[in-house]
Amino acid sequence: MRLSQLGERKIIELFARRLGACEDLVLGIGDDACVFRLGPGDHLVVTTDLLTEKAHIPKEMTPRQIGMMAVNVNLSDLAAMGAKPLGLVFSFGLPPDLEARVVEEMAEGMEEACKEHGTCTAGGDTKEHREMVIAGTAFGRAGERYLTRGGARAGDLLCVTGTIGSAAAGFYCITKGLTPEGRERFLKAALEPRARVKEGLVLVHHASACTDITDGLAWSLHEVARRSGKGFLVYEDRVPIDEGIRGVAREAGVPMREVVFHKGGDYELLFAIPPAALEMVMGSLRDLGTKVTVIGEVTPKGGRIVAPDGREGELEARGYESFVSRF
Repeated sequence: MRLSQLGERKIIELFARRLGACEDLVLGIGDDACVFRLGPGDHLVVTTDLLTEKAHIPKEMTPRQIGMMAVNVNLSDLAAMGAKPLGLVFSFGLPPDLEARVVEEMAEGMEEACKEHGTCTAGGDTKEHREMVIAGTAFGRAGERYLTRGGARAGDLLCVTGTIGSAAAGFYCITKGLTPEGRERFLKAALEPRARVKEGLVLVHHASACTDITDGLAWSLHEVARRSGKGFLVYEDRVPIDEGIRGVAREAGVPMREVVFHKGGDYELLFAIPPAALEMVMGSLRDLGTKVTVIGEVTPKGGRIVAPDGREGELEARGYESFVSRF
């Protein structure tokens, strides 16, 4: 069977059968990052992410944006775990005919993103390759408590930061040559994702479960529910969106739900939280300038969505998946 028939998640399962067992590893393959025990109440959180020119770096992307994205997509996994960034390392595969100025501008973008999040790139490796490939690894630190995708309890509220679907709208604009109202906003969302690191450091004290929405809101909801052994009910018209997405969906000839729920790329946080903690968390994140929206709740079982017309149905457990998904 070819990898294109398996998809990314089944491929990960192949690795997970053989890997992920060592003495100080307390959380291995399957979450946003892995966690090692350093000592009493002290944990090292580690994650890695890969960008390739063909899959992740469209021609519309500037070298500065490439550098910024490389940092932010890695730090986003630390944010989902509620870990404080320690630093990053990168390995670069670069074409020999690439202009030196491109590398310099990429480094400037990486530096800018690191400074924003109070961290640094400590080193790495560089090799010749036929296309640009960037492999990053981020290291973070957590105390006694860190967040995982599991742990949500029935009755917890399901919340998201920011707006959802804008990055997907941006990629539709790129791949289909769309020019809707708000196009520049959507391109920025797609090409300049920002990790919610400060938000994660607030949520680690209150949330029961968390993940970043890289592969789509629907997949993230199902993943949190599955790992928590629970279900969810989400209200479609409560999901915060840029109203211009409706124009993108219309021009692209795809349903709104496809853009908002199934494509991903937003790097916002989806988290479950007890109702009693909501006001405190919303206030703390508001102080950071971050919008938080309650979109549903954790239930004992199932994965249900309420449409704007009030009809309730199953939400398909589908999102962006390497090897099989295309915009």
